[in-house]
Amino acid sequence: MNGCLKGLFRLGCAVAILAVIALIYWFREPIMQTGARWFGGSKALPPVADTAVGAPTPSATATGQGKLRSLGAAGGPDSVILTPNEMASLIGAGIDWNVRKMYDSMRVELQEGKLVVHARLDTRSLPPGTLGPFSGMVGPREPLRMGGTVSIERPGTARFKIQDISLRGIDFPGPLVNSIAKQMAGASSNGAIPIKVDPAVSDVAVHPTGVVLYRNRRGGVAR
Repeated sequence: MNGCLKGLFRLGCAVAILAVIALIYWFREPIMQTGARWFGGSKALPPVADTAVGAPTPSATATGQGKLRSLGAAGGPDSVILTPNEMASLIGAGIDWNVRKMYDSMRVELQEGKLVVHARLDTRSLPPGTLGPFSGMVGPREPLRMGGTVSIERPGTARFKIQDISLRGIDFPGPLVNSIAKQMAGASSNGAIPIKVDPAVSDVAVHPTGVVLYRNRRGGVAR
């Protein structure tokens, strides 16, 4: 009798374990998403193979600069289109070095009307207290995501207005974005990062397939 009971108990445990495994497999996507929110998510950066994601490269820097020279030349085109790699090179070269040296593995993702910068941030270079209660949850180098809009403030200077920030998959609350952007990326008090651009650029439009740089402001207003 005892042997039968033990056998039934073992069989019941095996069935229960299989049921749990089946439930985990069935609901694996929401479980993984919840785990990412709780524990910081994936540390992987977007692959360059994505058509809307680019990384700074020597060739992209050269071709991008060539397009900017043509835009500023007499009789040049009214606009030029930068590829994701060329835009990533422009962003990488245009950010102040004191800020840029805090990042590596930079990626620039193009969305409709929005630019998203992905990079690995050296958290050790941040001023003490920047991350507040999150400081104990991050390592020396963590994946950073900053999304926002780009506009031309004046000839030679663009502004990347940061609207959302996440570090290691942790989204910072809206009220903290400007403050965190100032500490992490050298942004102004309103969360805008200055980026050096060619003075010939007067307007910009971001699309997933490329970034359009205009000689004149759209609407026919000269720069």
